[in-house]
Amino acid sequence: NKLNDARQSVLVNMCFNLGINGLLKFKKFIAAVNDGFFELAAKEMLESRWAKQVGSRAIELSEQMKIGEWK
Repeated sequence: NKLNDARQSVLVNMCFNLGINGLLKFKKFIAAVNDGFFELAAKEMLESRWAKQVGSRAIELSEQMKIGEWK
């Protein structure tokens, strides 16, 4: 509930792609989001194997997480 709609949609998008069990493996990312460290969360997203697999979509979603605005 602490996240705005743009950031919530990043989590939904990742969950749809990875499944809930896959998303829950992003422990550092989730911790950063929970702590409100969105720049760190965006960095964690880009340093994952998932980012290499989805390419430009990871860049767009990480930017959306970082700034909290729709991309």
